[in-house]
Amino acid sequence: MSLQRRHLLKRNYFFAFLILITGFGGLLGYDLYFKPYVLAQTVVKVKVADGNFLPKNYELTANDLYLDAVQTKDIPAGVITDIRKVEHKITNVNLTNGSILTDYLIDVSELEPTADEGIFPIPKEGIYAINGSLRSRDKVDIYLVEGDSRNTSAVRDRNAANGIDNAPGNSSDGRETTELPDSGASLFLAGATVNYVRSEDNNDVLDSEHGNTNNRFTSTGKVASPELKLKKSDGRRLGQYLEQGKKLWIVRVE
Repeated sequence: MSLQRRHLLKRNYFFAFLILITGFGGLLGYDLYFKPYVLAQTVVKVKVADGNFLPKNYELTANDLYLDAVQTKDIPAGVITDIRKVEHKITNVNLTNGSILTDYLIDVSELEPTADEGIFPIPKEGIYAINGSLRSRDKVDIYLVEGDSRNTSAVRDRNAANGIDNAPGNSSDGRETTELPDSGASLFLAGATVNYVRSEDNNDVLDSEHGNTNNRFTSTGKVASPELKLKKSDGRRLGQYLEQGKKLWIVRVE
């Protein structure tokens, strides 16, 4: 009986030891492998000396950036995972050491104006036509149209005869129009960047309430006017043309 009891005790000790080893092994595996690799993603972070920060409008270099694994649950939306995507880009806000970079914190699309640029709002009354699907970060060509010329009136009459709504950017059946007048229009700027698209109530026009998805089938509002990133000299020239009564045909090209 005593021999049997000793045998049972040895077996119990063995199983207890096995459970203990398995538990420690599981914890180590979770902490050393599963957590940092399976439940994590490599993201781009900012490297700054203790007590310092990178200021807004700072141009990032490779020395300011590093890759680090972060748990999936702690990763913000729009996270940057490739250093090359943000190298030489401009910061939108002040950044401290270890900040996880996102496309909100960094001017990935180069929307932030440089020293010789500005963000110029285009008044609704100065627009001859504009794409109804225009969104932030699009590229547009800007044509000048004589606001009070016979050419403009003729084009509007022809549009009406062809079933095209003279309201900016839409035909009578809802299709967008980019038809230019046969005469009286000239290309002023090509490939200008759209920073914001405003609705009648001055809200941003997005694809949906969740933001821009670029599907462009629906929108959170009707396009009223855009704000464009232009060189200051081009912005001044554009203002002069608007003061002269010219209208702008704003055509999305990208």
